[in-house]
Amino acid sequence: MNILFLGDVVSESGCESVSRKIHEIRSGYHVDFTIINAENAAHGKGVTAKLYNQLIDAGADVITLGNHAFAKREILYSFQDCPCMIRPANMEPFDVGQSVFIKECGTKKIAVINLLGQIFMSRATDDPVHVCEELLKDIDADIIIVDLHAEATSEKIMFAHYFADALTAVIGTHTHVQTADERIINGCAFISDVGMCGPYDSILGRDIEEVIDRSINRINTTYLPANGPSVICGCLITVDDETNRAVEIERIQIRP
Repeated sequence: MNILFLGDVVSESGCESVSRKIHEIRSGYHVDFTIINAENAAHGKGVTAKLYNQLIDAGADVITLGNHAFAKREILYSFQDCPCMIRPANMEPFDVGQSVFIKECGTKKIAVINLLGQIFMSRATDDPVHVCEELLKDIDADIIIVDLHAEATSEKIMFAHYFADALTAVIGTHTHVQTADERIINGCAFISDVGMCGPYDSILGRDIEEVIDRSINRINTTYLPANGPSVICGCLITVDDETNRAVEIERIQIRP
């Protein structure tokens, strides 16, 4: 089985690029199941029901989020209309949405868990390790994948090693920079950060001049996504159909 994971979709440029390219990617890599992190889809922060539907219609099986999950207030009232979207389990508000998604894919049941890292992440209410241990007690699935939305590389690597025997993949998101450390740990696919699907000529998806004005010139600016064509970053996880363990992880990066 081939599972595609596309990293943080950023702004209109990222959404359009993913929607336009995903069929070609799925076909070329013989993808059976697709996960997309869309926590930055709506103008660089958050997501809306409209963008959720756009990505699901394009070919996503499940949408994951992160620390900006509720940046757009409207999603608080429309999350129930997005049944294939999950939010971090260790982040408030806890009464909106779900954090585990399970879907049958052929003869397999695939579970996807969304968690927030704790190091340098102010929104995390609890240690993702403890939260994941509790969630796993109630999950009945053949393949279990975690989107660990976290800042610290060390935290992500530690998490993967700790859960390597229980999970099929631990995919890091959040930093928007694709790392070159993809590996298989005891049958668990891992990468520290899968990267972003967003404006290539940017600073992590944001307008370059806006970031310079804010960071160096100390000008109070608003969050402004960059324009222009997007890079598409992700990874392909190959899972053995007999053991349900990952046997290969391949980085994907398509530059404009």
